[in-house]
Amino acid sequence: MLRARQSLLLLRPLALAIPWGPLALAAGLSALILLPALLDDPAPYAALLELRLAAVLLGAGASFAMTDRMAPTVVPATPRWLRQWLRLVIVVVPATLTWLALHSIAVVVLGADATAPAGDLAVEALVCGLAGVAGSAVAARYRHTSTGALAGPMTQFTLAAFTFFIDRQSSPWLPPGSPNWSTVHRYWLLGLPIIGLTLFLVNRDTWPIRHRLLACLPRRTGGPHQVRS
Repeated sequence: MLRARQSLLLLRPLALAIPWGPLALAAGLSALILLPALLDDPAPYAALLELRLAAVLLGAGASFAMTDRMAPTVVPATPRWLRQWLRLVIVVVPATLTWLALHSIAVVVLGADATAPAGDLAVEALVCGLAGVAGSAVAARYRHTSTGALAGPMTQFTLAAFTFFIDRQSSPWLPPGSPNWSTVHRYWLLGLPIIGLTLFLVNRDTWPIRHRLLACLPRRTGGPHQVRS
């Protein structure tokens, strides 16, 4: 009950502290890259490629919210894990709704056959977007500057570059109907718990190294040689 109340009280100040510019820019670019496929006669699966790019862009924009630039200057009354998860929810919800809106528009205008099975494509979008958020969250654990948020797009770029060295038949960017479509999407699904575990680990509270070492030492009670913590 206490955490729920704290979460409600934190929503507004965290929403004001989050830099919304990158996500707004990503949303605008995502709409622009999808526009040609909606207005002209698109190449086969052009909308699929553009929806994949939109997921990457929206994830990159959302990743800038994970850095808490005020962390080194204030002593917060709430745990770090709560603030970080709230930051994630605050930006991932509008990013997800934006992508779903773009996908719905593409399906209505071009038909469902112009993209891919909705469930599989949604998993792709989640992995592409959350990979950037997770990369930024890792950096935010050690750096409290806006440049640390660049770790999100850098993570996405590194992972995307790696996929181009994978055999063409096993590429994660297969078009629908490919023989390996189902097999490849099992790996996409595997990406979700990996990202979730990463976020769970890096969003935890940080403790000084000295406190960790002292916690491992045996404690004595009484006497002049009492260990001080």
